[in-house]
Amino acid sequence: MSRIKDLRSSIEHRIDALEHQATALESQLMQTKEEAVQRLEQGKQRLRDVVTALQTELRTSKAVVDVAKAELQTRLDHLRVQLALGKAEAHETLEQQREKIFKALSEFESVADQQLAETAFESGRWWESLVGRASRLEAEFEALTHRLLIESGQQRHMVEAKKQELLQRIRAYQDDLRRKRQMVRARADTFEIDLREGLAQIKTAFQRLFD
Repeated sequence: MSRIKDLRSSIEHRIDALEHQATALESQLMQTKEEAVQRLEQGKQRLRDVVTALQTELRTSKAVVDVAKAELQTRLDHLRVQLALGKAEAHETLEQQREKIFKALSEFESVADQQLAETAFESGRWWESLVGRASRLEAEFEALTHRLLIESGQQRHMVEAKKQELLQRIRAYQDDLRRKRQMVRARADTFEIDLREGLAQIKTAFQRLFD
């Protein structure tokens, strides 16, 4: 299994992804739409910074042959272009950006799996940063997309008491996630199922705030 696939399939990464989703939903409740859009833009820039640093490292690496470097750099250039697209404040535009970014990322990872297998570069320090930043960005896209879809018909206002109640639920979920992370190696599958069910309930409650 490649380094990227190994990271993505690990229980730690899967729990990280759940935590990122909960944090993104929490931010949606605490921020205006404009602030949420800016938060997404910051997430895109942070992932773009990792891609730029990865390109620099790849360019100077002696562990990768020139032909492989050229193909990988092309894929990374394409990913950087997608991450540099302007702000998306409508649901459809946001979905299009999300699809383009993660399609470009998937294409890069597929080529990296083929070209970097069993090289010193394949086990480098950049993969955790890439996978982690991508996970955070995906969570921000999902949360903001969900919000814009709900608000697309007409502007609706949350009842403050309900918003505070949901914030408490999210924070209790985050506490539970942190506790279960410590015990995850003992009963990984059971804990992950419990955490996914808890997040699904929070997402449903988030949607009902706008009903």
